[in-house]
Amino acid sequence: MKDLFKRTTTSILISSVIAFMLGLLMTVVPNISLQVMGIVFGIYIIAHGIALIALDFMAHNIYIPFHGILTGILSIIVGLILVAMPNILSTVFAIALGIWIILSSANIISISIAVRKGVSNWYLWLILGIIDLICGIIILFNPFASSISIVVLGGIIMMIHAAIVFVDTLMVKKDVKDIAKALEESYKEAK
Repeated sequence: MKDLFKRTTTSILISSVIAFMLGLLMTVVPNISLQVMGIVFGIYIIAHGIALIALDFMAHNIYIPFHGILTGILSIIVGLILVAMPNILSTVFAIALGIWIILSSANIISISIAVRKGVSNWYLWLILGIIDLICGIIILFNPFASSISIVVLGGIIMMIHAAIVFVDTLMVKKDVKDIAKALEESYKEAK
């Protein structure tokens, strides 16, 4: 179990760093071909979706209220669309990224509420989840029209999302025993 947790948190940290770098690239070089960006982002989202589905099955085995299957399936579908038709990135990008971040933030908020009785810094997860949710809503209802501004805004929000997931994962690694105990108690109360 300890080895599985270590591998899982390490993969989440690596995924967050990759997402942050992709967001930075989008922000620094916004006029990069949207086709290239669509393919790269599509591949990333497919890999992330597969990881979320795998994490969901592992989380349910240890009673963590993680809802990664829906987000994972959506990620894979959007990723496949972006890889197959990268030209649609400018029209689909904001919607896909917004929905993806909103679903991801819902997981963060759900877990923070589940561990609130046993983890002293649970409210930090809740705050980060709410900030992430707001970022998802902003990108979903993007007021900007040009594809360059969508890429830049998407890059900035992707970096914020990656940073939030990175910090959340570090907090999980730090408080793993308290979290496990709080989740067990929450699970017992739910039954």
